[in-house]
Amino acid sequence: MSEPQGPLDTIPNVNYPPLLTLANYHSTKQMINQVLSEDQDYVTWKLKNSRTGGTMNSYVPSTWTPSRIESKGRVQKKRSAKINSVPRDFKFHKDIFDETKENIERTRELNQDEQFKLLVTNLDEEQTNRFEVFHRTSLNKGQVKKLAGTVTNQSINDNGRVFLQAIGKIYAGEIIELALDVRVKWFLGKMVVDFDRRKDIGKQLKKYLKKLTLLIEKEQSDFEDSVDETASDSYDDDDRNEMATIKRGNSYLKSKENSQELRLGLISHYNRLVKEFNSLDVSVEKYNNSPILPEHIREAWRLYRLQSDTVPSGQWRMQGERNGSMFR
Repeated sequence: MSEPQGPLDTIPNVNYPPLLTLANYHSTKQMINQVLSEDQDYVTWKLKNSRTGGTMNSYVPSTWTPSRIESKGRVQKKRSAKINSVPRDFKFHKDIFDETKENIERTRELNQDEQFKLLVTNLDEEQTNRFEVFHRTSLNKGQVKKLAGTVTNQSINDNGRVFLQAIGKIYAGEIIELALDVRVKWFLGKMVVDFDRRKDIGKQLKKYLKKLTLLIEKEQSDFEDSVDETASDSYDDDDRNEMATIKRGNSYLKSKENSQELRLGLISHYNRLVKEFNSLDVSVEKYNNSPILPEHIREAWRLYRLQSDTVPSGQWRMQGERNGSMFR
């Protein structure tokens, strides 16, 4: 299996001294910071779009300039009552949004047929095909009629059956839409976990590389920067393999020897972290075509009950128990 390609390169176990220079350390450190900065911007953008769905930047004037407060000499005393007061000419973003929205020219209200035509004409080919399939699809009338008869203990007419078919299709569509939202949130959660893991690995890589560089560049032993190569890494007690690996790495970082065994141990830990750093990818677009899992639908059903708050509780769905409102 080929190793994942990434921004960082591993260190060979032989003929490595020419590669471990201060210039290489600074360039690798800069590369790690750049990768983490790009990931931070991507994660922030995805989370912002997921939580807010957009901003009001288009409604807020871009020509605003921050007010400047200058004082000459002594600062004048002000009454404490004015500290929490709002200036008379001050406008909140919500007020500006409402005023701008009122000034926008509104189009006339469209009837149902015009809305349907407007929807169809603005869909691309793939969306049109999916919409037509959904529009033509209907639930099995025999199963709907049988289910309604089982619950109510009486037969229903064709009009009721058609109505239940339409309502059932809309209900299934809403559950699927919620399941898609749940799936996206799961992906965003994985994105945040991978980003946090990549940040931790980046910190460890800087320490191991600095330790190796100082062991090779003996004349630069007094070199200092923001990276503390002797700081211990934290670990999780539940994962014994990870705990043993990090403890061994901490012993290498704190060791004051300069032996070949210590260097090879540091190189081994560094290469392992480089491979994991390169393999992590915080982007979630690669999961766009992933299927919906039963866990997504189960969570969507829970959210649907919380949002609608109109679905009968499960305790009234037991045959022959409670008040018998269903399956009587």
